[in-house]
Amino acid sequence: MRQPELVTWLFVPLMTATGLLCLVRWRLASQLAGEERRLEASSALKGLGMAVMALPVGTGVALPEGLWVAVLVPAGLWSAAAAVRSAGHRRHHLEHAVGHLAMVYMAVSMAGRMANAAGAMPAMPGMAPVVGAAWLTGALLVFFGVCVVVSCTRLFDFAVAPSGARRYRGVGVLWSPQWPEACHLVLGVGMFTMLLAM
Repeated sequence: MRQPELVTWLFVPLMTATGLLCLVRWRLASQLAGEERRLEASSALKGLGMAVMALPVGTGVALPEGLWVAVLVPAGLWSAAAAVRSAGHRRHHLEHAVGHLAMVYMAVSMAGRMANAAGAMPAMPGMAPVVGAAWLTGALLVFFGVCVVVSCTRLFDFAVAPSGARRYRGVGVLWSPQWPEACHLVLGVGMFTMLLAM
């Protein structure tokens, strides 16, 4: 099913903005703990990666699947190891681990589809319809659907938390305690959307 090109051009700036804002937090937020800074770097990689993956063909930035594998497999394995070690951020590390590896799955599936079915009608502008393993795509959709629901719940918990709870020393929306959860919510919706287009 072909989605309107407007959907793609709204998705790309949203993922780009999310990735860049996470990058700013990683670079400038000296008040964040080391593990939180590494999570911001991982979020930036995920957001910017999804933006590039969703760009329509013809923009000149399509990346070979080998590059996705070389960058995202180590990132996914690092996040998986961090999920095992971490106590306070285990859920976020797990979401990143699955997200990075799911992006590798999408990139490899897209490359295989384009090689074997040239000329097929794309599911999203610039993206050939991807045929991966239906069970795996379904499992990932369920995983990221649950992630989105959990992030929404956590944001609600922040909204009703007592004033001053979990406040960083910085000021502004980028340094609010809600930001990491909001970022995970946007990235979760992004992953769900891309998987839905497969």
